[in-house]
Amino acid sequence: MDMDPYLPKAVWGFNGTESPGAVYLAAVLAAHNQKGLPSFGIYGRDVQDKTDESIPNDVKEKLLKFVKVAIAASSMRGKSYLAIGGVSMGIAGTIVDPVFLESYLDMRYEYVDMSEIIRRLNLGIYDKREYSKALKWIKDNCREGKDNNRTDLVKLRQEKDKNWETVIKMTLIVKDLIGGNERLGDVGFYEEALGHNAIIAGFQGQRH
Repeated sequence: MDMDPYLPKAVWGFNGTESPGAVYLAAVLAAHNQKGLPSFGIYGRDVQDKTDESIPNDVKEKLLKFVKVAIAASSMRGKSYLAIGGVSMGIAGTIVDPVFLESYLDMRYEYVDMSEIIRRLNLGIYDKREYSKALKWIKDNCREGKDNNRTDLVKLRQEKDKNWETVIKMTLIVKDLIGGNERLGDVGFYEEALGHNAIIAGFQGQRH
């Protein structure tokens, strides 16, 4: 079990008249707060008899909330957020705050320029086998809507097919940037095969 002090901990007390649960819980939580250590207090709303071993519904809810918090914290810890591209049109809402990620979520902030996507498109740095599989799935499952543009603005079938292919390749490239792909190393792209150990990524102005 990971006993790192900076992972959230559950602290609980028994709500009974013969047990100092509330005092104990308050004291432990105060100590954790003073040291800046995350803690999660669990204390039943209603008084129970000492022999009552049942778990009240409100305590069950708090226990489940703690488990969700612990899973989220451990999933983010040591991972990274990958920013793809700069701040779109100077919109402040798309600026990534690395201090929040590093100090509050214990994550890293990593960044790649969108030109990296173009480079990989031009050089064919994506999983060819996965691309063929995705292309077949798109053709079998994705139907195009009616094109209501004027006749002179309607794209040719070849153009639409090219757009589908580009979308698939870009999706695979972003996927590889996030988590890596060992198959890229098999064809000589060792650095690209590593990825950024990210659990989430944002594409220019669409980060929110």
